Amino acid sequence: MKQIIDTSHFSISSPKETSSRMLGVIDIGTTAVRMVIAQIDTLGTIEHLETLQQSVSLGKDTFTIGYIRKSSIDECIRSLKSFRRVLEEYHINKDSQIRVFATTAVREAENRDAFIDRIYIGTGFNIEIIDEIDIARLTYLSARAYLCEHRFSKGSDILIAEMSGGSTELLLLQNENVLLSKSYRLGALRLREMLGEFRASLPRQREIMESDLQRTINQICFDISSGKSLKLIALGGDARFAATQIQEEWNQTGPVKVSLPTLARFTDEITRLSIDEIVQKFHISFSEAETLGPTLLFYLHLARALDLKHIMVTDISMRSGVLIEMVMHEIWSEQFTQQIINSALELGRKFQFDEAHALHVTHLSSLLFRALQKEHGLAPWNELHLRIAALLHDVGSFISIRSHHKHSMYLIQNSELFGLNKKDLHRISLIARYHRRSPPKPVHEEYTALDRESRLAVLKLAALLRVADALDRSNSQRIQDVSFSFEDTKFVVTVSGIDDLSLEQLGCQSKGGMFEDVYGMKVIIRKKSLSLE
Repeated sequence: MKQIIDTSHFSISSPKETSSRMLGVIDIGTTAVRMVIAQIDTLGTIEHLETLQQSVSLGKDTFTIGYIRKSSIDECIRSLKSFRRVLEEYHINKDSQIRVFATTAVREAENRDAFIDRIYIGTGFNIEIIDEIDIARLTYLSARAYLCEHRFSKGSDILIAEMSGGSTELLLLQNENVLLSKSYRLGALRLREMLGEFRASLPRQREIMESDLQRTINQICFDISSGKSLKLIALGGDARFAATQIQEEWNQTGPVKVSLPTLARFTDEITRLSIDEIVQKFHISFSEAETLGPTLLFYLHLARALDLKHIMVTDISMRSGVLIEMVMHEIWSEQFTQQIINSALELGRKFQFDEAHALHVTHLSSLLFRALQKEHGLAPWNELHLRIAALLHDVGSFISIRSHHKHSMYLIQNSELFGLNKKDLHRISLIARYHRRSPPKPVHEEYTALDRESRLAVLKLAALLRVADALDRSNSQRIQDVSFSFEDTKFVVTVSGIDDLSLEQLGCQSKGGMFEDVYGMKVIIRKKSLSLE
């Protein structure tokens, strides 16, 4: 069945290509290697022409012995060679037309580098290892296009969940905006391998899996702070297989609703069967049969915990997200910046921050970043790090007002924000940590662990954040109209509409020392003279 993805929902520039072209995307997953072939027309519309899948259980190796066996690598190479032949039939033979990525099973394997090299030698494919942040980004791209196309109701928040062989990914959306993006170390194959230590009956195996699942589901319910009604969308091949068995008329071209009682009956049927019996009855591969039971149990118990009456099943996938990303070259700058900020705002709300103050300090930080562009010489993406640090600089007050800058660092480092990896969060946490009190010191291990470029960026950005925070010393957002100028060794902030600036001037006296050390200029706050108006 052909699938059409309309990319007109993305408010960005048109694709660079002026004629239709062919693309191929290959996903090396924990239980299978999958490929989608698509045609892109001159308007950027994506049409799926063919989808192929071959079972290769790399995850079983990684999650049991820690590395991928030679036999599994050889099996993967055979599958990829067969995909290469299909790509050539569609005249897809340039690197720019093909993207190959691998997820948890390869990422966590001890011999991942050797695996990548062996695949390249055997097939010519360059493999990209993607992490949880990439998965969230690509899933969001696919989901956003899909939800717009099928006009999902805006009255409910959308929880998109996918349990793969090695992990579970969640994406919570409200009106297409990201509220939560989080990955959990819970996977269907991990659950199966845990059961390998027990010689238990099938009913007992289900009890063990449900007990392990419930711990993660409890955490998910805690993480979800949505006050609205929820719609749960279950992703992945296991959910789609169950939907085709329950709703035989579903052709996978649109969403299908599966009631919880119906899902419960089908899950009961699956969990009463051994893996061999599932293979024989439903004519699916052994690797597919292994993950079916744990995955359906997860979706069933998650829906029950959220007090839902049904789940939605769709054909949203990372592969569609990759295709969209390949077509829409400028998607990051215009779409994801706001989603990252939305995710940071939700984190701040979770810790009951002063949102008005945080937003105003963020605005002032951006003004300072742009005014001092020549002085700091940082790439534009550093402004996003500064904005996120400004939004979250006071979240540590949720733990304690005293030393809240240190608590902010800890909370940011140990949170998950959509679109940001661990390195990003480390830098942002340090910018927030140094918004007050002591500047970086050699004894600060978190800071000294950074490379030189990152250390300098943290210094420069933290100095800006200190000034921005001082400009809202009253936490009243009263300073709105500001301009900046340079006078010899002074950086002058001129404020309009405020008669008494003593509070802000006092704040800059206490916080401006780091700015002077970094930029070689003293910060001066002045009232705009009436004679200049």
